[in-house]
Amino acid sequence: MATTTKVQDMAETDLENQIAELREQLTTISRSLSEQGYELFENGGSAFDSMRRSTRRAARFVGEEAQLVTEKARENPMTAVAIVSAVAGLGLLAGLSAYRR
Repeated sequence: MATTTKVQDMAETDLENQIAELREQLTTISRSLSEQGYELFENGGSAFDSMRRSTRRAARFVGEEAQLVTEKARENPMTAVAIVSAVAGLGLLAGLSAYRR
């Protein structure tokens, strides 16, 4: 009986030590995750700002190109009509071929 009690005490002590170690590890992991989450939030904000700047540059570029296309269309109206007609025709053919499948 004394041996059983001694083994139980050792097992309890071992389990208590393991639980204490697990709690320490859980605290460390929780702290690490909260720090990373904060860093991700900060990086997310800078990524958003970078994306916003890139979007503005792209919009500016598209606007400039649209203006150039408009000027060329005014200089050569027949060419512009031919190009628009060709694109419309290709779109119509693509739509018909997709409809038949």
